[in-house]
Amino acid sequence: MNDDNLIKLLKKNPSRGLSCAIDQYGGLVKTIAVRIIGYENQQDIEECVSDVFVELWKSVDNYNKDKGILKNYIISIARFVCINKFKRKMNHTEIIPLEESGLELDFDMDDEVSAIINKKIIKETIYSLPQPDKDIFIRRYYLYETVKDIAETLGLNAKMVENKLYRGKENLKLALLENGIII
Repeated sequence: MNDDNLIKLLKKNPSRGLSCAIDQYGGLVKTIAVRIIGYENQQDIEECVSDVFVELWKSVDNYNKDKGILKNYIISIARFVCINKFKRKMNHTEIIPLEESGLELDFDMDDEVSAIINKKIIKETIYSLPQPDKDIFIRRYYLYETVKDIAETLGLNAKMVENKLYRGKENLKLALLENGIII
């Protein structure tokens, strides 16, 4: 079912629309939940999946197809719901209460959790690149080598290194978008 029909169905017949949305995007949402919450928390994962689709139903009027496809909208909802669930769980499992004012900690938990998740996605994407693309990407963006040095070390020409860097960035951008990170 295409996005327009699914949106119409969600508005006209919510129970049937949610059923179709779950059939179409349930696996994706569960994958996001597992990545954020972890495999061992099956009950939390199921709760998050349910909450994501309830949130989709509540916010279906906010979806704007001009800003992106429905899949990315659902991914964004999934990330938001799962990160909130993860934060709530972390707050409840805290053994020793720490007062931020006494420790003078200056960070935003939303940013910290998002940064951890984003780093994981970036790392997985980089390590999934074929050779020598992976080496080129690591040398350029982690070791800060110049394109010329990378080309000499790997026995490639500079233009080829630049092309591989460009393609690597495109792959990374797609992976981030697929995981709900708006760039």
